[in-house]
Amino acid sequence: MVAFNKSILYNCNAFWKIKYGDKLNKKGYTLIELILVLAILGIILRISMPTISNINDAYLNNFARQMLYDIRFVKNMNMTEPIKSYNMVLLEDGYQVRYANPMPAFYKVVDLREQYSISFFEDTIWFNANGTPGRAQTIKLFNNDTGSYREITINVNTGRILLYE
Repeated sequence: MVAFNKSILYNCNAFWKIKYGDKLNKKGYTLIELILVLAILGIILRISMPTISNINDAYLNNFARQMLYDIRFVKNMNMTEPIKSYNMVLLEDGYQVRYANPMPAFYKVVDLREQYSISFFEDTIWFNANGTPGRAQTIKLFNNDTGSYREITINVNTGRILLYE
């Protein structure tokens, strides 16, 4: 019985070689071709996708701009509506925009993500009716993971508010 199976197998191999020769089946891909295609796709995906640090820097930039606009908002509201007396309270994990008259109330509360922090000298930013700040202030927004930061400076003489990236 075993000899019979070997002879059938031998006859099949011989028939295959006579009919098709020593050519292999060319319907598949070689391992090298698959590895090259996957490597090229990996390179294309790596180039096209943003990195995590770029996303973190974009968040830091957007938060710094938002804070800059809110400081300018406080300045403009104190110039146009001095009765309400708007101010900004800085916290280590965000800030609050408030107005004092007729009653103290929150206008806006903004929180930072965990990996970010704010460094400041005085925790309250307020402006006079003519647009000059109560005192000069430099606020630093830090990304604690990467060490990058943005700086907002308020000039006491002119009331100018600048963002340094």
